[in-house]
Amino acid sequence: MLKQQTIPTSLGPLTVSSLTLGELRQLDQLFASARADNTSGIGSLLKYMPIIFASARKVHQDLTLDQLENGLTLDDFNAVFGAVLEVSGLKKSSAGEDRGEEQPAQVAPV
Repeated sequence: MLKQQTIPTSLGPLTVSSLTLGELRQLDQLFASARADNTSGIGSLLKYMPIIFASARKVHQDLTLDQLENGLTLDDFNAVFGAVLEVSGLKKSSAGEDRGEEQPAQVAPV
């Protein structure tokens, strides 16, 4: 079952879906190569664009990689990449914290 999350971006609302096992393998390889690679700055971020594209393309089938690269701001990229990690189970959800919602208080057992 695909999990999805919609993020407001400069391109408009962008819905990302959870990654498949094959896409997770690609992401893992990118993480491993990032440790060994000396690329820094924006170049290191752009390595992850194909993963974001694969996630968004599941819903936005007419979207091109060029449109995604030329339409997202750095803030958009961070929000979208975080959402991809979250719906794929690689990042804890911060749903209440981001929107300022109160979290339930922890109650000690009696």
